[in-house]
Amino acid sequence: MARIQRKAPTAARPAARADTGGGEDTVKVKRKVPLKDVVRFTRLLSTLTQAGLPILRSLRILADQWPAGRFRDAVLDTGDMVEEGQTLSDSLAQNPEVFDELYVNMARAGEAGGVLDQVMNRLADFQERAQEIRAKTKSALTYPTVIAVIAVTVITVLMIFVIPTFADLFRDMNLELPALTAVMIAVSEFMTKWWYFVIGVPILLGILHGLLMRRSYGYRRRNHALLLKLPLIGSLTEQSQVSRFASTFGTLIGSGVPHLESFKIVRGALTNEVYRETLETVREEVREGESIAASLGSSGHFDDVVVSMVEVGEETGELDRMCMRVGSSYEEIYTRRLNDLLGLLEPVMLVIMAVLVGAIAFSLFLPIFKLLGEFGKAQ
Repeated sequence: MARIQRKAPTAARPAARADTGGGEDTVKVKRKVPLKDVVRFTRLLSTLTQAGLPILRSLRILADQWPAGRFRDAVLDTGDMVEEGQTLSDSLAQNPEVFDELYVNMARAGEAGGVLDQVMNRLADFQERAQEIRAKTKSALTYPTVIAVIAVTVITVLMIFVIPTFADLFRDMNLELPALTAVMIAVSEFMTKWWYFVIGVPILLGILHGLLMRRSYGYRRRNHALLLKLPLIGSLTEQSQVSRFASTFGTLIGSGVPHLESFKIVRGALTNEVYRETLETVREEVREGESIAASLGSSGHFDDVVVSMVEVGEETGELDRMCMRVGSSYEEIYTRRLNDLLGLLEPVMLVIMAVLVGAIAFSLFLPIFKLLGEFGKAQ
């Protein structure tokens, strides 16, 4: 008996789609289970399949490897549908929040070619690389994020609690304040009086930005285009998208998924709307008979190295291997440049924090220094 409510067949059930501003929709399903669980499941399923165990028995064994929860229910539900006679890929497709379109199509290709174990192994390799890149990115961003939080906290405490105390002291002493001190006190008074405005506006703008990024294609498209034009960050984004395209596309076609279907799946795997539009254009040109390399080259978003590698792959019949090489190469470049960028960002943030805190401290002690100087002259 299935542990979760049975879903309608995939063909009859509308998929959740994101607004793409016209053209063909792309399935956008938010994963509700940790990626590490999916990676582990894929690797174990590949191992059991290679050992010759039937799919149904493998699913029953794997279901016991997870505690009660969403992922275990999805595996049990998949096993129930396989037992009822459905294929593995169709059964997986009933849980799109766990097994995405890439996963389902690769399983379908493995079933069609009788090489499910090899395809699952290749998919596990792909997922592990993606998980490793994600972990490295999060790890690299942790330190700058901590510095930023500490800097904002320290400056806020100084502006709201420390400066008002000095301001009262200066008023009691009837000191003539230097311009820098007067500005700092004015800013402090504004933040103290309108603290809810100072805190609320950035939060509301952040929420509004998030909603528009999710629901407005035009807003999202403009932000993604602007991101590509920024120095350093733009090239980092390009490398990330090219790496994701090449690795995913190579994995799909190497598993037997048709080229046009692979383009559709990869388009949904990309995160930048500019590159997603570009890939849709490439897909249409390939459908009309254009070569993949020529279409990528004319798009203007893939450099000569990528185009040349893809061209060689098409000519030699090793397009999947060439794409995987491109993906691996750009993954390394992306990781290295991300570390370099964050390595540069960390001291810059520390310097900015030191300058701001130093300016606040200097502005507070400047009137006292001035007063001591006047006492020295009077003597």
